[in-house]
Amino acid sequence: RVWYRANLKIDGDKAIVTSPKVKSPRGVAYASGGVGFVPNLYNHARLPMTPFIYYDNQLVTQKSWPDDPVKVDGVIPDLSKAGVLEEYRKMPLLSTQFVKNAVLQAGVPVTIWGSAIHDWGYEAKGKAEIQFSFAGIDRTIPVTPGMKEWKVTVPPMAASAEPKTLKVVFTINGEVAHQRVCENIVIGDVWYVASPYFLSPPGDKGSDGGIVRVMTRKSKRASDSKPSRFSVSVSTTPENRFASVWEDAAGDFSGMLGRKIAAKTGKPVGIVFMQSAGGKDGVDPPLKSWISADSLNRAPSLMEDYKCVIAMFPGNPYYDANVKRYIADWQKYWSDYIPEMMATKRVPDGVPWGVYPVLLNDAHPSEASQSYNIMVHSLTPASFKGILFLCSSKMFEGDQGANYGVELAALANSWKEKFGCEDPHFFYTIPSKTLAARITSPTGINGASTACEIDHWLNNEQVKAAIDTVVAKAYR
Repeated sequence: RVWYRANLKIDGDKAIVTSPKVKSPRGVAYASGGVGFVPNLYNHARLPMTPFIYYDNQLVTQKSWPDDPVKVDGVIPDLSKAGVLEEYRKMPLLSTQFVKNAVLQAGVPVTIWGSAIHDWGYEAKGKAEIQFSFAGIDRTIPVTPGMKEWKVTVPPMAASAEPKTLKVVFTINGEVAHQRVCENIVIGDVWYVASPYFLSPPGDKGSDGGIVRVMTRKSKRASDSKPSRFSVSVSTTPENRFASVWEDAAGDFSGMLGRKIAAKTGKPVGIVFMQSAGGKDGVDPPLKSWISADSLNRAPSLMEDYKCVIAMFPGNPYYDANVKRYIADWQKYWSDYIPEMMATKRVPDGVPWGVYPVLLNDAHPSEASQSYNIMVHSLTPASFKGILFLCSSKMFEGDQGANYGVELAALANSWKEKFGCEDPHFFYTIPSKTLAARITSPTGINGASTACEIDHWLNNEQVKAAIDTVVAKAYR
């Protein structure tokens, strides 16, 4: 079967497709090459045509079409890139934290997880399985229809610097489609640290015998309006240059914290150090940017942000209203926008190439949840000994800290639930009234929590004091 490019002509309510190379057509396809997001065929209701393939009067699906790759006239397939190993090379089989040199939390069950489907979201054709091997635990996990993620929870392990190897293999009909081998994994105490973008105090690296490791954000992006499920980086290709990796601790804040803990315990230490990139206009993002979309409504001061952000997720009335607006925008686009463009030979809104309607609530833009989407979401679930949240002056502009208490409590409880591990101790910095005149302290944080008061916006001395508080409280 060979597909040929065709010409299309609109005749009343019909679309007539012809090709000089095809005398007796058996099928027709529209926007099947991954271009359905820029449709150019609409009905009288101004709604776009859905991509499709019909062959012998039957709708073709991924499972029913035998040719892979699809044969197209004039296109010579690159056979060196054929096969499932090439097709699934970007599969996020393991999530962000599970790479070589990782540190996993000692003394508690640890959930290891990742994607069970192709990185574009489609399921495998045929019998798919995930073969898991780590620390003497071997599992074969069948990938069933509708299954998006897989997970294995390993029992508590004692702290140890003895290297372990994690191996996960994804097979389709017995053929290896993707595999990850993560060597030199150790067991110790793991901390999650959220930091302002400007925090990088000087310090000597010191000697820790290589048992302190840090995972940082290599990706240029630190925020996004959509949750990133399996990778902090845009790319999910293993070991791409923007992927987060575990490295020996440096002489910065995260290294200082890790070495202080290691000196106290003598065990391996891992610091997941997620630092913002400056937000809008080069300043640190607000507190609400670190809170998950479904937790924004826990703070009355963030209800408008909640309505705006949750409108991007199905299953609530705000999303339903957003979809209705989106459909109306497309109808107006074709009834008003395009006719005006044709009549005036100019783009109505002055944008060089015009704009398409989008499924966003642009009337109420919000930075809420955008840091969470990148620097927290792909790490959930995860097991941590503790969490440290460092505030910045940006978080107190406008209300001078009047809403800090309730908003930070929403953040803390959300993270504890999302990470899903046994109660991690939540440490946080809180400014004195000389820095934020109306500051409020959080109440209602579930489980263990400790405040580290600061009387100057974070500098070297404030950082060292926060480290001392964390170690003293967490390792009494």
